Amino acid sequence: MNDTDHDIPVLTDVIEAPASSAVHATSAMHAATDVIPLEQIQEALSQRLIAELSLQVPVLIEAALREHLPLALGARLQAELLNTLTNALPIAAQAATSELSSTVAYELGVLLETRLQEEVRTAVANEIAALRTQL
Repeated sequence: MNDTDHDIPVLTDVIEAPASSAVHATSAMHAATDVIPLEQIQEALSQRLIAELSLQVPVLIEAALREHLPLALGARLQAELLNTLTNALPIAAQAATSELSSTVAYELGVLLETRLQEEVRTAVANEIAALRTQL
């Protein structure tokens, strides 16, 4: 044989021996009789996967809540604060304005009363001085 013939398979490599056919026939028979255990294995595997996944679901939900809940709450809280401020600011401004108006009106009243008293005293003093000069 040449060195180039090493790549070519020999006829015995291509044709299977009858013993291996018997093994295939035996394995086919085992496969037919193993249908029930395969279903049991499938059921057991399904139950195991369900059990493992059901343990992971709360962890996954908690992780998702930890990640997304603050953002959602932050946005919701911001919206509620803006809504509350939008509703409360006019009322607060009106209350502050009325309080300020009351304070300003009171202070103006006190200043006017003081000014009036000064003007009256000055006018009375001037009249008395004028009357004294006439006498």
